[in-house]
Amino acid sequence: MDRFADGSIYRHLNATMQAVAIGFLIAAAVGFPLGYAIGRSKFLGAVFDPLVAGAFAIPRVIFFPILLQIFGVGVGAQSAMAALAAVFPIMVSTTAGVRAINPLLPKLARSLSLSPLQTVTKIYVPAMAPSLMVGIRIGFSIAFINVIIAEFFAARAGLGLLALRAYGMLDLPTMYGIIVLLAAIALIGNLALWAVERRLGNKQL
Repeated sequence: MDRFADGSIYRHLNATMQAVAIGFLIAAAVGFPLGYAIGRSKFLGAVFDPLVAGAFAIPRVIFFPILLQIFGVGVGAQSAMAALAAVFPIMVSTTAGVRAINPLLPKLARSLSLSPLQTVTKIYVPAMAPSLMVGIRIGFSIAFINVIIAEFFAARAGLGLLALRAYGMLDLPTMYGIIVLLAAIALIGNLALWAVERRLGNKQL
């Protein structure tokens, strides 16, 4: 593709990947502790389970005009869109993973006099790794999808914007090339996370 040869695509590729990475990391940093707290507390579960289930069903794209008002057109709004979309599957999977943990494991942590941080890192995270990694893979995919959707609406740079411009100019080879590139990025990202999931699963055996 000519855009690789002249280097013009790299600015758009960098914008898309930066937004996905920032949004995904924010979602993980927020979704894991919230999901963990909800999973550990019956009170928080009773309060937030229906709220999270209801919010999960809301299309995130309807919030993009608000994010544009807050962050302006650029990577900030796209990253916020990705974070808003990805936080829910990570939160839900973390909650489910915590609740599925063997009740004997927290007792083991107390008998070993582990600190709260040690309990999380040495007991909870390894035990809930399969459920957590499923949520992380889904969260990555949703973050990636929502960044592309956001770039269709308003962006200064990004692969979604580039594909839309190519479509508008009837430059079909460029459009199809970008679609193949997006599919390859999504596939590689999911395969990498799947490999991490398999490695964590093998360590538990």
